[in-house]
Amino acid sequence: MNEGVNLITRRYPGVKLDVVGYSGGGNIAALLASHRTDVQSLRTVAGNLDVDWVNRLHDVTPMPNALSAIHSARQLHKLPQLHFSGGADEIVPAGVARRFKQAVGGRCVRVKVVEGMAHGSDWGAIWPQLLREEMPGCQ
Repeated sequence: MNEGVNLITRRYPGVKLDVVGYSGGGNIAALLASHRTDVQSLRTVAGNLDVDWVNRLHDVTPMPNALSAIHSARQLHKLPQLHFSGGADEIVPAGVARRFKQAVGGRCVRVKVVEGMAHGSDWGAIWPQLLREEMPGCQ
């Protein structure tokens, strides 16, 4: 993913990125943001930001080589970020985003629980509304 983003930023020098990811893509988006200096915001939707914790929650075999964003969370403490969780999500419950927020620390991260939304709900239908949510200030 990082190499793909590098192709874009080489073509458009100086561009600032708003990174978004859903479910496991939220983990990838957060990992990507933690390794770059050109990301200006991070949004996740039902993001699996703590792979080990979610695996334990569901009593499934760990993925020993999987990277987990929670281990890089502190590197994101100055990056504005908004993590959406579904109030009815039993796959990646809101506690995952709350754990990530705590690991990040600081004032730049916000968790918003969207009541009635499950993991597989039609997040795309409400995406325009979610995009209007104000990003947290970092000062």
